[in-house]
Amino acid sequence: MSSDRAAQNSYRTLLHRVMIFLAVLVVSRFVLELAGVPENVTRNLSSMAGLFLAAIYAAAVGPLRGGMQKYRQLLLPSLLFSVWTVGWVMIATVVSVVLRIERSHFANKEDFGNWSQLGRHLLGHTIEAGVFVVLVFVIMAAIHTLWRWPITVAPGAIIGALVIMRFWLEAMGVTPTRVTAWSSTIGVILAAFYLGGMAPRLGLTSARQLLVPALAIAYAWRFWILLATLLSALVPFFKTHFFDPSQGQVAYRLLRFVGGGVLIEGLITGLLVWGIAVWISRATRPRAEASA
Repeated sequence: MSSDRAAQNSYRTLLHRVMIFLAVLVVSRFVLELAGVPENVTRNLSSMAGLFLAAIYAAAVGPLRGGMQKYRQLLLPSLLFSVWTVGWVMIATVVSVVLRIERSHFANKEDFGNWSQLGRHLLGHTIEAGVFVVLVFVIMAAIHTLWRWPITVAPGAIIGALVIMRFWLEAMGVTPTRVTAWSSTIGVILAAFYLGGMAPRLGLTSARQLLVPALAIAYAWRFWILLATLLSALVPFFKTHFFDPSQGQVAYRLLRFVGGGVLIEGLITGLLVWGIAVWISRATRPRAEASA
């Protein structure tokens, strides 16, 4: 019982730390806006990007803390993180309106002195919280799936973080020269090296044993790209390179992307990751062990 209680306490501590991080993120942006920091600086403290990154972290670490062993256990943190984050955004919005803080981005100009407009604004955030619950659950479920092959969790989480950061920076209009530094393609190549270097330590010594983890990493990458593509297609004000809905034929292009950009490209990438991982695994093992 003591070990179970310790695991529960460790898991609760994880959830509390994530929630503290999300609250600090919103409050920090609000305070910086009050201090007159330019918006092109404060927008880097995005609560949406922070929420998605926190979801990846919690899903990757949660099973090690005695929680999130099953998919249904992801529902509570998904709801908790989303409602908590949007709740802090709503508090910042109300404070901005009551104190007439025009420097804050949380409140719109139409909200000042117009309580009905403020109510509609808060209702929009309420709906937004429901959407976030679904997105956070999907993100956490993707990481949870990778726990079938524990060696893929860290690479999958890092690649997901890279895609999220690039998506959000592009959506905020950051220059392409800065955005390309968050290349998930480079992350996949590094993941292949990681897989080859770490696999022998976990008992994965043959090329056959590395095939499924390599495919899992590749398809995890394509999943993150698919998620960014869907967000770009369904939310028009997100202008990113992942998808341009203004070109029309949205449904057809998305279906074509699933077939080619996810299924086929995932398979090709998986085989490439597998080849690199096998090479690194054999190159880094002691000669006597490799020959055996």
